[in-house]
Parts: sequence; C-alpha cells; structure tokens
Amino acid sequence: MQKSILWDGLLNDTDEHCAVNYLQDAIMVRSEIEGWAQGMPVYADYTLKLNLAWEVQEFNINFHVRDTQHHYTLLRDHLGNWTDDKGEHYPEFKDCRFIDISLTPFTNSLPVNGLFLAHGESNSFDLVYIDVVANEIRKEHQKYTKAGYHNYHFENADASFTADLQVDDDGFVIEYPGLFSMIQPK
Repeated sequence: MQKSILWDGLLNDTDEHCAVNYLQDAIMVRSEIEGWAQGMPVYADYTLKLNLAWEVQEFNINFHVRDTQHHYTLLRDHLGNWTDDKGEHYPEFKDCRFIDISLTPFTNSLPVNGLFLAHGESNSFDLVYIDVVANEIRKEHQKYTKAGYHNYHFENADASFTADLQVDDDGFVIEYPGLFSMIQPK
C-alpha cells in the first residue's frame, strides 16, 4: 500500500511531495522538498527505511541550499548504534530511534506513530536532528504529549518551542500551526 501526501510550507515557502510505502517488513519513505527557506533557494530529497514500529533503520538526505550541496546517509543497527555510509560511528546518537528533518512535518509522524501514547500520556526522548538550512546534524531532546485523538503537543528540550499538531487517521500532520499545512484533495 502507498500513501501520497503533499504539504505546503508556511513559514518557509516550500512544497513537499511525500510517498509512504507500507511493505511486509518495513515502511519506506521517499520525499522531495523545494522552495525558499530563510530567503535562500532550497531543494531536498530524502529516503527513510523504517521498521514497523516507525523507528529509523536508515536515512539518506541530499539537499542544496543556494549553490551548495550536502548529503548524509546514516544507518542504525539493532543495538541502536549509528554509522554513516563511510563506516564512521556516531556514538552521540546511540539509542536515538527517530529523526527530525527541519523542513518537513513528515518526521513528526515517527514519534506520533512510534510512541503509542494514550490520551494525556507524554514521552521524552533523544533523536537525530537534521537542520537543512544550517547544514547541521545533532542530537536533540523532544517531548510529545497526546492531547486528543488527532492532537499532539510537541515541545523541545527547554520548552522554548512548542506546537499543537493536528494529525490524520494515519498519524500524518494535517496542521502544524505557522509552519506546515497538508494540502487536501478538493
């Protein structure tokens, strides 16, 4: 089964087309983002291989900001260790199950679907954060609270950024206030 999703970037003038393929033993994601971010032209394409618990097994992201191209490929083994495609280890990402890519709401679907939160329940965790515009990859701490059937409250480590996300029945962001909106069929 495949689901196609379109998002409109509100803060940054971007468009994203995302395809999610549900396989027997994995979830494969392929997406493209293009537009303007912080006044600069951007293009990104990423692929994710997820297990059926929505945990990242591998990700590959290629992106251009202005005239500069960047690329990251990281793999996570069954022990929670991360390495890149050249074999370099990233011990700071040990046990991070999810990633967050700055220019997409898709990666919010990973904890939404992977934490299995009950109404009112919260979970805090570390993840791998990819800041496309700054070309940075780092560990961050985030917290999600299930606020309703289709609603999640998100906050970063020091609560300096919070958002109330609305998701569809499949856990994909419909509204991320001020940042992203799913383009719905008419």
